[in-house]
Amino acid sequence: MLRYFVGLAISSLSGMTILPAHADGGGAAPVLFGDARLRFEHAKEDASELDATALTTSLRLGLESSFLKRFSALIEGEAVLALVNDFDDGTGNNPDRPVVLDPNSFELNRLQLTARLTDQSFLTFGRQRLAIDDERFIGTFAFRQNDQTFDAAHISWRTDQGSTFQAGYFNRVNRALGADNPNGRFRGDSYFLNANIQTPIGRIGAFHYALDLETGPQEALDNTNASRTSGVRFDGRWHRDTIGLDVEAAYARQRDFADNPVDYSADYWLAGAQAFFGPLKAGFRAETLGAGDGQSFQTPVATLHKFQGEADIFLITPPDGVRDLALSGTWSIGSGGFLDDIKAKASYHWFDAERGSASYGKEIDLSLSTTVSQFQIALVYAHYEAQTFATDTQRLFFSISRRF
Repeated sequence: MLRYFVGLAISSLSGMTILPAHADGGGAAPVLFGDARLRFEHAKEDASELDATALTTSLRLGLESSFLKRFSALIEGEAVLALVNDFDDGTGNNPDRPVVLDPNSFELNRLQLTARLTDQSFLTFGRQRLAIDDERFIGTFAFRQNDQTFDAAHISWRTDQGSTFQAGYFNRVNRALGADNPNGRFRGDSYFLNANIQTPIGRIGAFHYALDLETGPQEALDNTNASRTSGVRFDGRWHRDTIGLDVEAAYARQRDFADNPVDYSADYWLAGAQAFFGPLKAGFRAETLGAGDGQSFQTPVATLHKFQGEADIFLITPPDGVRDLALSGTWSIGSGGFLDDIKAKASYHWFDAERGSASYGKEIDLSLSTTVSQFQIALVYAHYEAQTFATDTQRLFFSISRRF
């Protein structure tokens, strides 16, 4: 099995598959698509005497076919394999080392049927990816080797002016933790509503997420992640030639839902801006996940690694909430020699408790990415300096990936 998987991943990365990635929706012959990624990750934490070293590979292969002009079907398998597994993968292996949430897995990632209602409206049934707004509340987990998918029914509608409406129901979340982790699945009847109206000043949206999330073994189910969250969001984008400004703002209130044994409510706030000056970007982001009576604001099915630093210290919101103030800068260097789309980015985070005056810690993140032929290459370094929460943590990531 190991030899077969490694050979298949190397063949994929070498570009041997030449079929297009997506069906054209007109009843064409089935097409093959996929992506492969090899990643090295090293983690060092003051709380652990041993470091974590992970060399993992992931491969997704799928087949998509359109039929009857307005219908398409998709099936995709996923495999993750650790070539070097000196890390805690969340399934009981190496518990004395830092956590790297990339356990071995081999599973059905997506199996979906899509009906095209209009040119910009779709109804999708089955196991699928969901990415709502910026994925702060519902999203994939693209950074980790194992994907996050939903067993769902999802309708998406878009107008010619750019306004959107989405609604859906799901009863299972296949998390990036993997099937062998006791918390690797969420079960329960959940639904969501999301609408955005395009205006001359930007996009104004509202959302409601009612998530009945149960996890753990059947005899000891954990219902504390069940919540209902309602809020509003604004996204503005003003660009002219090589300069511009993007802004974002959001507010939401979260309460307990379904069988959650905790009676609580907590607030979410977001304000951010990013300025463009040719190849340079500079921005700030202030985000607060509040503390409630008995439970803090949680986003368990979000694209978690995307927010609050590359070191993944705050994937679960602390009991006193968390306030993240971040400054960032990006330089799109361009091309040089055999390298294309070279980008360098740096960000700095200040983390504080939302309730009380505790300063949790600070974090610096540095990254460099480029493209070589059809390969995406990325190098990321994260250093979290603890004050009152967690411990000093350093993480280094290096990855090579390719879609085909």
